[in-house]
Amino acid sequence: MVKMFIESFKNLFSKPETVKYPFEPFPEPEGFRGTILYNEELCIFCDKCENVCPPGAILFEIVDIETNKREYNYNPYLCIYCGACVDVCPKADEGCLTQANTRTKPLGEEVVKDKKLGYLMNRITNPKEVEKAWSELEIRAKESREKYAEYKKQQRMKKRAQAQTKKENS
Repeated sequence: MVKMFIESFKNLFSKPETVKYPFEPFPEPEGFRGTILYNEELCIFCDKCENVCPPGAILFEIVDIETNKREYNYNPYLCIYCGACVDVCPKADEGCLTQANTRTKPLGEEVVKDKKLGYLMNRITNPKEVEKAWSELEIRAKESREKYAEYKKQQRMKKRAQAQTKKENS
């Protein structure tokens, strides 16, 4: 009992062994998979990251059908940080898609804004709008792909008609 008392008394004046978690940030473990960061200049818009994403946290919206201009949209609050998108990206080695070793801040008073998170997160001002804006984006992205498919179909039909008239005139 005396040994226990002495040990307890020593612990009162020694440095604590525990982490002061709520007051100090906890260091991330090595190999931690965090937020997905995107570099638009390097992207070839192959859509592989969007197709492989299990929760659907990455969406490309076609904003100009004639030029096939697309906007990358990422929802870090939907992402499960599996890294599948980075693994499948053909330009990941060059830095197109990377996985940071930090977490996205929790959705609180403000929305995290960063160019590398894509267009949607930088357009939202109210944190309560994230879910609604993402749902609307899913609908717009689907519609834009349908419009693009229809546009491509019409372009093919025009080329066939021109080839047919050229063939008939020859």
